Amino acid sequence: MLRTIVFAFLAVAVLAEEFNLPEDKAAQLRAMLVQQCKKNNAEDKVDQVENVGKSFVNCVKSLFDMETLKKEIEEAKPNGALDEVFKKYCAKTPELKSCIYNLLDGVSPCVDGNMRDQINSAKNGTDQFIDFICYKDGDRIALFIAEGGPQCFQSKANEIRTCAENIKEGFKSVDEVKSLTLAQKCAKFDELSSCVVNKLEGCETPTPANMAESLFRFVRKGSPCNDVKA
Repeated sequence: MLRTIVFAFLAVAVLAEEFNLPEDKAAQLRAMLVQQCKKNNAEDKVDQVENVGKSFVNCVKSLFDMETLKKEIEEAKPNGALDEVFKKYCAKTPELKSCIYNLLDGVSPCVDGNMRDQINSAKNGTDQFIDFICYKDGDRIALFIAEGGPQCFQSKANEIRTCAENIKEGFKSVDEVKSLTLAQKCAKFDELSSCVVNKLEGCETPTPANMAESLFRFVRKGSPCNDVKA
């Protein structure tokens, strides 16, 4: 499911003009896209996939203007009105989900059969994540920002990166990762979760760590790991 989502957003990332990417980086991403389509006998679908990526960007832009959102957040902070800001934007989640569904369906010609079978799971996963963020009209994200969550994550970025690197260093190859049993994969997920939460507990308020822990639990519950004891 994760690979499907990553590939979908690769299709978006090739739009260099939308992300101000250097030409060489954009060319590298497009080459990866072409290679993936060619691998699945869909080289003639590259332009189609790029157009799907462009439509996704335009779809999201029609719902959210990031500069306006940032301004509204800063203006709402002193007044304790962040909940109103996120209530307004969370009301747009049905349209956002539709944008994502169209993106995932649009890249399907260039993904292999196994990944194609995961598209519905990818949709379900993104649904769950959006629903988590917008729980009770966005109360969670409003509290997260009000309690300095973004600043906490930024200050702990290197430590969180180390958590991920420590997990990765335990494997010599991708094949070794693939050979893990479900229980072993879930154990690694739990190890990463615990490490990240532990680092965030070093912030000034407990909210960021609590939020991260709740999110990890939410993700675990919606995955096959739910049937594996932690």
